[in-house]
Amino acid sequence: MTFFFLYGLYYVFMTSIGYNRVLSESYFTLDYYKDVLYSKEFYESLIYTIKINTIASFIAFLLTVIVLFLVFLSKRKGYFYTKFFQKVIEAPVFLPYLVSAYGVLLLLMRRGVIHNFLFKIGLISSIEDFPVLTNDRYGVGIILTYVWKALPFMTMMSLPIVFRIDKKWDSLGKLYNLSNVQFFKKIVFPLVFPTISVSFFMVLTYLFASFETPYILGVTHPRVLSVWVFDSYTKMSLDLRGKIMVMNILISSISLLFGGLMCSALKFFTKFGEREW
Repeated sequence: MTFFFLYGLYYVFMTSIGYNRVLSESYFTLDYYKDVLYSKEFYESLIYTIKINTIASFIAFLLTVIVLFLVFLSKRKGYFYTKFFQKVIEAPVFLPYLVSAYGVLLLLMRRGVIHNFLFKIGLISSIEDFPVLTNDRYGVGIILTYVWKALPFMTMMSLPIVFRIDKKWDSLGKLYNLSNVQFFKKIVFPLVFPTISVSFFMVLTYLFASFETPYILGVTHPRVLSVWVFDSYTKMSLDLRGKIMVMNILISSISLLFGGLMCSALKFFTKFGEREW
């Protein structure tokens, strides 16, 4: 298995610099890198990819904080059954991104489930009254799907810390006469922030190379980098093979950069893990 992995890396790199045995002419060249790095479409796709993924990750981050606050309140006040609420939140994790994307498409598209329901109850009278939420240039459907998938993952990573809040922290809160909001802000949130931050970078790293969701819910322009690579590959042109490998290398390099940021954040926040509970 290691051999095939290393050979794949070797093949991708050698093809990107012009050594392609399939072509009659094979020689060292950096023209493929120049074609990609000087391409306006590459930077448009790069900016669009970063924008979509960053917005989705930040929204998931904020919603995770809200969910953790609700779980914290439920744990202290018993507003609802915490375990059942936890299972509901975690349920989307077990759905593949492909299934989730199709579900959002059927739910939010024009002539979809929500559109037909609003039409039947008379809130809208025509298809133009329903906003375009899928296959739009702003990536609304993509962002909603990413948030739906990232929220339960980030919540699962942080919930054990909320459940580990010991009674001595409650005593500290009573000593300083802290309200529930103040207690969460001054005690709970600093404890869960390192885990949420690492989860944020994990989600950002994964979403950068994600393909299924933007392919189903995106548009032909602008498009994310992974879809651009796929569309170029399906043209079945051997002359584009080197350019495709360059794009794969760039996507992998940027993903590794996000992974490096995640590792740095993990090392930076390890001191919080050593805090006495």
